Amino acid sequence: MTRDVVALLPAAPDVHDVAAALLAAGERFGVRTAADGAVVQLCDEDGRPLVSIEVPVLVRVAGEVERLLGREVAAGLPPPPLWWVETRAPGTREGAERLGRRFAETLAARCGGVVWPPGPGP
Repeated sequence: MTRDVVALLPAAPDVHDVAAALLAAGERFGVRTAADGAVVQLCDEDGRPLVSIEVPVLVRVAGEVERLLGREVAAGLPPPPLWWVETRAPGTREGAERLGRRFAETLAARCGGVVWPPGPGP
């Protein structure tokens, strides 16, 4: 089972935002792309994926965040358009969810967004 963490952003992150979020993970890892560049993976020293980060997706439809994440989450956000950046970590890899959360929280902090699900800081 995977552990997903989503950053919801009012504007598309730029390369500097993404690079800062990758560095904030604070761990040694390799970086590679997958799915023809649609996914960036943070990998351990053996090249096994720890976290997969999907490219930002533009959410244009009012009500879509509410449908996916609930009314409470949607109420705290500005109306669309929003950028959805999803991280996925295998639940079986110790520390992987923490890396994904740290990435998402740093990205959200830099871009003025929020993280779902809410959780403890890095």
